[in-house]
Amino acid sequence: MTIDAFNQQAPRLRQLALKAATMAGADSESAEDIAQETMLRLWQMRDDPRLYNPEGYTSTIARHLALNQQRRRSMLPLEEWHTATQSAPSPLDLMLRREDEQWLRERIRNLPFTQHAVLKLRQVEHRSNSEIAAILGIKEASVNTLLARARRQLLSEIQQQRNNYRQ
Repeated sequence: MTIDAFNQQAPRLRQLALKAATMAGADSESAEDIAQETMLRLWQMRDDPRLYNPEGYTSTIARHLALNQQRRRSMLPLEEWHTATQSAPSPLDLMLRREDEQWLRERIRNLPFTQHAVLKLRQVEHRSNSEIAAILGIKEASVNTLLARARRQLLSEIQQQRNNYRQ
């Protein structure tokens, strides 16, 4: 694609990237950043013969960038997530949150040792599966299994706790 052809298509592709990012759940400010990053990536691909459908590539790149951003945002620690989503909690909310955090810490503490270790290394220390496997001296597949079991156990206990609150 020539520079002139890219410049002609750029405004339309940028609008398409904004729309795709917004539809993938990005807010307006994030959608602007995603559109900018999408255009940069398209510019870098301008000579790639696979870029026969720039509209499709634009939508796909923008959607993937928005989803990646949401994944990174969802990995915030509980305290940061709470402050990012709520401005001024009431005293009752603070008390309930402390009780919930204490309850969850207790459940995590009661996990079997390896599940607890894998969960802590992954969620708190942000280690990769290969790093966790090396630290604990287990296979990488075992890390995935132990992490899934720990999360499943905690989810089950959280759901049970919610059901108890509703009754």
